[in-house]
Amino acid sequence: MSEIKKINEQELNEVSGGVGANGWATVTGLQSGYLALRTAPCYDYNNEIRGSESYNGQQLQITGSYVQGTDGRTYVWVYNPRSGMSGYVNASYLR
Repeated sequence: MSEIKKINEQELNEVSGGVGANGWATVTGLQSGYLALRTAPCYDYNNEIRGSESYNGQQLQITGSYVQGTDGRTYVWVYNPRSGMSGYVNASYLR
């Protein structure tokens, strides 16, 4: 398994629109489907947390650090109040 790398403040601001840890962000930019919480910072069908789906316009609470995933994308640990679950999401879909 590859090591997870934290990103710097400049990269954080670029992907999050200035939202920091313990802030709230809105899911946006989904063309179809949903944004899934994941058990690891990478896109893999097997790490999707079932029942944790988020949709455009939904608010998620950022509760952890932004990290560089093993797939080259940036992920952040969030809490989904609708499902009551936490996990990693692709930060590209948060504003």
